[in-house]
Amino acid sequence: MKIDFIKRGAETRLILIFAGWSTDARFYSECIVDGWDTAVIYDYRDMAFPGIPAQYTTVFVFAYSLGVWVASKCDIDAALRVAVCGTPAPVSDYLGIPEHIFSGTATGLSAASLSKFHRRMAGDRASYERMTRLLAKDPDVDSLKEELISISAQSKGEWNSSMRWHRAYVAMKDNIFPVENQIRFWSEFSDAQVIRLQSPHYVDLASVVRQCIPVCADIGHGFSRAVSSYNKNAVVQKEVCQRIEEILAGHFTPGNRSVGSLLEIGAGSGMLTEHWCRVLCPDSATYVDLVDMPKFNKANIEQYVVEDAELWLEKSGGKFDVIVSASTIQWFADPVGFVRSVRSHLNAGGIAVLSTFVSGNLEQLDSIRTSPVIYRSAAEYGAIPGVVVEQWTRTLTFETSRDMLMHLLNTGVSPRSKSKDKKTEAEASGNPLRIAGLPTSLTYTPLILVIENK
Repeated sequence: MKIDFIKRGAETRLILIFAGWSTDARFYSECIVDGWDTAVIYDYRDMAFPGIPAQYTTVFVFAYSLGVWVASKCDIDAALRVAVCGTPAPVSDYLGIPEHIFSGTATGLSAASLSKFHRRMAGDRASYERMTRLLAKDPDVDSLKEELISISAQSKGEWNSSMRWHRAYVAMKDNIFPVENQIRFWSEFSDAQVIRLQSPHYVDLASVVRQCIPVCADIGHGFSRAVSSYNKNAVVQKEVCQRIEEILAGHFTPGNRSVGSLLEIGAGSGMLTEHWCRVLCPDSATYVDLVDMPKFNKANIEQYVVEDAELWLEKSGGKFDVIVSASTIQWFADPVGFVRSVRSHLNAGGIAVLSTFVSGNLEQLDSIRTSPVIYRSAAEYGAIPGVVVEQWTRTLTFETSRDMLMHLLNTGVSPRSKSKDKKTEAEASGNPLRIAGLPTSLTYTPLILVIENK
């Protein structure tokens, strides 16, 4: 394998793309996101993984076409894995590309047949013209043939069944990787969220990447707009705050509620603050959020930090007696990794009580939008040593679809993606967003995590 960086700076977050066959780094040149570096893995004649520089603490893997199989063979500590137009079983009559087609493409490969392959990959003339600008001008057909033969020899009848994929995009007009085989694999051998795109095998990879990476500026804008309406409308989030208060009250006896230092992540409008202050009296309190917060005046010494809390805590190295957070960490780049690290930020005898939302959250919206939040499963959090989890489900019913949309806006959640991704969003849903026919209920799946540094 080879690795090329499209963008490399001093970031600690990396978008790692496993390229589809016959493509290299230039094919993914638009897969750039602020705050992230981007690298592309390609050329699978040699399956030795080149490794990732140690500067990256958070890695998102995006694998395209045959790159899905290659990514599944690499032992990468990835916070997120997204498959696009492929499966970990690339040469298979039922789960990938039928063996006779794969073999015929490899043995008969020529400059003419490669061009024909790319036309089938693009689906139409306009897409083909766009795509060819991103392909090598003078491809090495012999090397590409060698690559296919190597993949065929190594991949038949096996796949890495232990690797967790979080989301799989299936192009419903795919003329390369049979659609029914993709759907069969992801429905029978994975719990990945499946997104159906009304597109050919050649998809807008840049939009896919943006759909999977929450942008702090967008998140902050949504919640700052909803500050005045959040506490009144965030019904489930208030239930979560009440439960966190109960857990803290059970941990701290009535005569022993003074603590040295407290950190609240995602303080926002102060909903959780009003609950923990009923049972705790910290000497110092630090509040971290993406947007400006009101002054809460709940401790003798207070610090207000307007930053990405995930990055801030990592670089600050701070330790606290109590860490609390309500309905926030699902927006993090690596929420599971964050929970794993929390104990290291607790003083001896300290406690953290955090909440998030897990798989199935707002599932009624899945058919009309592709959420930038990829909710992790309760099992992923529950597998972290020493973490106690508590989960429940709550469904809210509204009189009209408009009421449902207003609820989302009033709690800081956008019902659709940003305008630059509307085309891919429409491809995913099959229809533009319209009021008529939208759901009138929303299901929330809150999860509370308790971590003690005994």
